[in-house]
Amino acid sequence: MLAIGLAGCGGLPGDLGGSESGVRDVELSASPTPGMRASYRVQTAAILSGPGVRSLAESQRSASTLQRYVVTVTSVESDAFDVRITGDSLQGAVVARFRRDWSPVKFGIEKDGTYTDADLSTFPILGEAFQVARDVSGRRWAVGEAKPWARTVSVPPLLSVQMQGKATLVRLTQRAGRRAAEFDFGATGEGEYTGTQLRMSFQSQYWMDLATGFVLESKTTAPGQFAPSGEAIRMELREERTLNRQDSTGF
Repeated sequence: MLAIGLAGCGGLPGDLGGSESGVRDVELSASPTPGMRASYRVQTAAILSGPGVRSLAESQRSASTLQRYVVTVTSVESDAFDVRITGDSLQGAVVARFRRDWSPVKFGIEKDGTYTDADLSTFPILGEAFQVARDVSGRRWAVGEAKPWARTVSVPPLLSVQMQGKATLVRLTQRAGRRAAEFDFGATGEGEYTGTQLRMSFQSQYWMDLATGFVLESKTTAPGQFAPSGEAIRMELREERTLNRQDSTGF
C-alpha cells in the first residue's frame, strides 16, 4: 500500500536567505537556453500510524524512495521550448513541449523509437513540479498576495482527492546564490484511497528561479486519514526536491 502511495508522489544547500528590499512584485516565465540541463534529486517518504495499523508489521508502516531525473532543453523558440527527461524510474524518456507559462503542448513517453502520449497531471514525480510551475507562471504576483489554488492529487485507480486552497508569494529572496520567488501552497480536500473516503491536507513550499523559471527546491507534506476497516489510519506523505547544481548547466 505504501509503495503505491509513493509511486504518486549532492544538491542545493538549504540556505534561507533574506527578502529582497524594494522589489514588490514579479511575473514568472520559463526562459531556458538550448542545451540547458537541470538535474533533480527527489526524496519521498510515507508513514502510516493510528489504531488501524495494529495488524501491520513495522516494516509495512513506512517506506521511502530516492529518485533522480534530468531535464535537458533540446530546442527553444520564441513562444515554446522542448525538453527531454531521463530518470531512475522512467521506462524510456519523457519528451515534452511547453509554452513559456509551462502549459504543456506535448507530453509523453518515447521508448524503442515509439512515442506515446501521457497524462502530465498524474505522472509520478514529474507531474507535481511541472503543474506548480504552470500555476505560478504567466501572471503577475505581488509579495504577500494570495490567490485561489486547486489541485487534484491522483494516482489512478487508487487515489483521487480534490484539493482547494491558496497559493501565496511569500517573498523574493536568494536560494543558493540564485534570485528566487518563494511560494507557499496550502489546501485541504476529500476523496478516495483504495475505495475508502480519505481526508487530506497539503502544505508545500516552492522556490522558483527568477532568471530561468525552473524549480530550485521544494518541500511538501500531505497528511491524510482514512478508515478501511472502521479504524482510523493516518497517512503522511513527504517529498523534498532539490536541484543538483554541480550536475546542472545554465543556472
